[in-house]
Amino acid sequence: MESRLKFFFAILLLFCVGMLRAEDRIGVVDLEKVFREYHKSRAVEEFINQRAGAARNYLKQMQEQLVQLRTEMHKLGTNAGNPALSASELAEAKRLADDAIRKVKAKEAEMEMYTSRISREIRDLETKKRAEIIADINAEVRRRAGARGFNFVIDSSGKTLNQMPALIVSPADRDMTAEVIRELNRTAVVKKSKGVE
Repeated sequence: MESRLKFFFAILLLFCVGMLRAEDRIGVVDLEKVFREYHKSRAVEEFINQRAGAARNYLKQMQEQLVQLRTEMHKLGTNAGNPALSASELAEAKRLADDAIRKVKAKEAEMEMYTSRISREIRDLETKKRAEIIADINAEVRRRAGARGFNFVIDSSGKTLNQMPALIVSPADRDMTAEVIRELNRTAVVKKSKGVE
């Protein structure tokens, strides 16, 4: 199956190259590098890491509370089975033990809901910010390609199914990567010099 896909992609690539006319100009950009070096990518990654760190700290506190509740539950459960207690004392001990069990279950449910909610929030934030970053990058690549007269732009960071580079050789003068990164990050330099983040 994999060999059929490789064959199909090879035929598709040959077909696309065959359709190119002499006046068609092809540009190259390493989108992985652009994404990695774009100042907004780094800022979003830092923000998400801070958010995830705060969530881990909160979960750690909840875990400590859960350990305390379980310890109390175990102690009260042991006391509820003490044959030396009177009937009224046993009833009270059982009520306290049942109450401790409810508190443990409530804390476990709270932790599960928090984990699910924070995971979804972080995932949604990553998706939203990634879409914004990709839109910025695509707009700059299109603008730069138009200015340089390129009809096509190929992502040089792409890999084939066997993890080999999809673009093996290209002329250096066709690579727009540094120009795109410089232009995208130019706004960060301007904002920082004005004192705005």
